[in-house]
Amino acid sequence: MTQDHIVREINALNQRMGRMLSITDLLAAGTVDLQVASYLMRAMREGASLLACAGPGGTGKTTLMGALLCFLPAHAVIKVVEQPQPLSWYEQQSDPEAPVWFLCHELGPGPWYSYLWGEGAQTFLSMPNEQRFCATTVHADNLGELRRLLQGKEIGLSLQDFAELDLILFIRAIRGRGTSRWQRRVTEICLGTGDPQQTHQSICRWDSHTDQFIWQSEEIKSPAIGSSGTTAASRSWLSSFRSEPGKKVSEAAHIPAGLQPYYEFLRNLQEKRVIALEEVRREVLRFYRTSPRGSTR
Repeated sequence: MTQDHIVREINALNQRMGRMLSITDLLAAGTVDLQVASYLMRAMREGASLLACAGPGGTGKTTLMGALLCFLPAHAVIKVVEQPQPLSWYEQQSDPEAPVWFLCHELGPGPWYSYLWGEGAQTFLSMPNEQRFCATTVHADNLGELRRLLQGKEIGLSLQDFAELDLILFIRAIRGRGTSRWQRRVTEICLGTGDPQQTHQSICRWDSHTDQFIWQSEEIKSPAIGSSGTTAASRSWLSSFRSEPGKKVSEAAHIPAGLQPYYEFLRNLQEKRVIALEEVRREVLRFYRTSPRGSTR
């Protein structure tokens, strides 16, 4: 698949007037900073299922998901799950030669296009493996609320499957200081551990007092291997991040080595004012061609 396929599916998420925002837009708005964006870019490139979560509608979770899908590797495929499907459908739609991100526009009850609930949502969230990933949005303000929602009687996701959901992001809309305008911030990044006893580890939180992103963990522990023997949470990027805990890292010289190329790339996007989604995707693919994954670990 070409970049047109990825961009087309991202643009199809647009439920409002105007264009879909890119990572450059989110950086300019302070929704994420360069280190957060660098980590998320690497995670999506390496292979990660993604849940973008927020309580109220209109907070920006779909925009966030779309901006991150722009970071998929060049050979990735997006396939929209239009309606509930059995596991056999995901197996048939998978490609042994290319990673597939199965996209659900939202987890929620209702007859709308690409909404999943109940057994359909359970299958969707439990099907990821080494070459299959899920990407969706969910109405939840924090990890506890998300866990109760997904493990509740309507969906019934197992604790093991919940623990194998790679990348969970929470976003919030807040009133800007001294203004009536809304500002959006990614308030927490959680990573799946594969361990049902401690399903996720919080690695980054937004500090409302300083308006900074604070990294929580010095090192992400190697995730446990579930009963299936392979888990979506067992990929290398989960155990390769290092940062000084409790400190905001803002200077390129202090960015972990594995994130340096991504940091520089995104900073150049900002400096060159590459904003449109199509242009960002084009630059992402050019970067991937000149920066093999093996050289960034």
